[in-house]
Amino acid sequence: MIELRKITGDNIDEVIALEVEENQEDFLETTNLRSFADAHMLNADGIPATPLAIYADEVAVGFLMYIYDTLDHETFENEVFYGKKSYFIWHIMIGMSYQGKGYGKLAFEKMMMDIETMPDGEAEYLTLFYRTSNVIAKTLYASFGFVDTGIIQDNSMLAIKNLDWKITESLVE
Repeated sequence: MIELRKITGDNIDEVIALEVEENQEDFLETTNLRSFADAHMLNADGIPATPLAIYADEVAVGFLMYIYDTLDHETFENEVFYGKKSYFIWHIMIGMSYQGKGYGKLAFEKMMMDIETMPDGEAEYLTLFYRTSNVIAKTLYASFGFVDTGIIQDNSMLAIKNLDWKITESLVE
């Protein structure tokens, strides 16, 4: 069973100790510790950030974080989603000892169910970046209905999903 838990003083060491294989390090923009610190800074700046530990049978197996913000980066100016509210998946990882067991997909699904409740406010989109070389991530995100936008920043593709569950294809055509 997969469970998403708040990160506390009791479990932070477990979460920051999780690592990926050396050949996967390029797929992650940052470390779990840095993402956790970013969450505190974002929350202090009024941007809701939700860092969560991923547990499987009482063992910390991964980490994820999402934020609630406006899609207002300058590279989005000509896009239909510019200026709209979004839940943005900031970070997701499964520790190397726990990969290949379906935990990432189950955790992603639980996170999306949480986001569907719009815990930080209404949003039209769910967005994320993934490394263009990460075929496994691209396949996972596509299985959840994410569509590549064609916007690439630092070798990472912006993928988007409409939260009203309508077909997202029209957003990138």
